[in-house]
Amino acid sequence: MTFKSVLFFAILALMPMPAHAQSEPDLTEIVALWLSGNDAESLPALSQMSQAGDRDAQLLLARIETGDLGPSPYRLSLPRETSRTLFRAVGPDDRFGRSWLAVAARSDDARAQALATADRPGVTLDRIAALHRLGEAQAAHHATQILALYGDAADRAALSGSGLVLEELTPYLDYLSGPPEPRGNGLAALRYITGLDADATDPDARGMAELLALGHGFGDTDPDNRWRGAVESWVMTSPHTAPIARLCHAACPEEDVPACAFALMSATGGYYEVIRLDSPLETVIPQADFLASRRAELMALRRAVLVRRETNLGFVAEWEEIAPLSVCAARMIIEERQNYGGLADG
Repeated sequence: MTFKSVLFFAILALMPMPAHAQSEPDLTEIVALWLSGNDAESLPALSQMSQAGDRDAQLLLARIETGDLGPSPYRLSLPRETSRTLFRAVGPDDRFGRSWLAVAARSDDARAQALATADRPGVTLDRIAALHRLGEAQAAHHATQILALYGDAADRAALSGSGLVLEELTPYLDYLSGPPEPRGNGLAALRYITGLDADATDPDARGMAELLALGHGFGDTDPDNRWRGAVESWVMTSPHTAPIARLCHAACPEEDVPACAFALMSATGGYYEVIRLDSPLETVIPQADFLASRRAELMALRRAVLVRRETNLGFVAEWEEIAPLSVCAARMIIEERQNYGGLADG
């Protein structure tokens, strides 16, 4: 046996396994564990099921590897070699491993092929339709944005009439299909949120539109902005942001809950980022189940915790930046960041 073989099996043996994973693990139970926020037990169990050939486990693990927008301290603490062995199809003589998505796609698995090609150059309406047909509509989010942005007017018209645009993405398509206007993407989001015709000549509307388009550090967060109450109300009541609303209800005095929700939306990057709380694999975890989970709450919070400035010099959501919006939200962010130690600094 080669040294690489010994190393591979040693790493696999040292991975922590939950007691129920020592025999035949049950995918439903492991998914519930993952949705509860427990990576240390659920991910090794999913890895074991993937190695045993369970296709749903393989695709779920592959999608978690690349699509977890709020990686846990456990994930960030893993050495690179351990992470590869955990998430990938790694053989004794395979240094980097292969994504389980690639393994499944090469075996002619239709879901894997659709997921693997969704965002590749040359996105077409047929690719988006295939994801919807296979029960993976949320995975079409980015592909829809690509086709809307880089397609021509005929592509956008076909997309608009297809019935395949996720409801929360309709503002993006409206923005690209209509006449150009300043802060048009943010104004489209503001009109969607409020149901009102926000006017680009209105300074309050322009300020709120900039915030919705780009997130904290841009636009207007003034409590006196006449659109702020409507935006707070949307974050508190939309199913897409329900995890944020639950976080704020659990952590804040009732009178501070709307400001907390607004602050977390802002710290996440605005409207087009905050709607990206997606099930990694809807055929295993329906979107409604994901949004109702503790995992979705942790992802929503950790996105605000971990997002860094474009220069990478510091975090967007520092205490002095967020506390003026909501002391409660700032406290949640700082306390969660402390759980990472120095892991979040790299």
